[in-house]
Amino acid sequence: MIQVKNLHSAVSCAAMATLGDMYVHLQRAMDSEVEGTARVLLHKASEANTFIRQGANCALGHMVQSCTPTRVMNALLVGGLSHRNAAVRSCTAQHLERLAEVMGLSRLLSGKKDLTDRFLIAVSKLAVDPAQEVKHHGRNILRNVATNGDFAQIWDKFAPRKERESLRAVISKVNLKERNI
Repeated sequence: MIQVKNLHSAVSCAAMATLGDMYVHLQRAMDSEVEGTARVLLHKASEANTFIRQGANCALGHMVQSCTPTRVMNALLVGGLSHRNAAVRSCTAQHLERLAEVMGLSRLLSGKKDLTDRFLIAVSKLAVDPAQEVKHHGRNILRNVATNGDFAQIWDKFAPRKERESLRAVISKVNLKERNI
């Protein structure tokens, strides 16, 4: 993890590739390291060099595919949801969207307070983010989640009250666009 932060781009890229390989081959054995490594990789997603951003994105993608989904979700939310850099929030939103596909709607909207609550709060923040790319990923997640038949009940139960009304308008816009396609 220390070498991912290395100032030499070749060393940093090699460390990120190694971390990605560790996620793929060690899978759930890497769960204890997910939060720390996700934070470092998300920070690297804000770098100016494209190949460093791609390396961080690739390693995060391997993490999403290979590690325990709830740990990955917690790591992404802690490391990037409220980050002040739009590139980090965008990377977080992109990988949360992929994680939602991996986990499946039934598991995400299972009604378990910690999982469903944190997920819906995160999606609501992403859907109204000022950065266009972050907002795009947040609305894609909302579009996919809104197809669940129990979504309205779950939404009323877990979504933050202060954001509920503004996000209803977003959900209705997303649903209208989907019907017009």
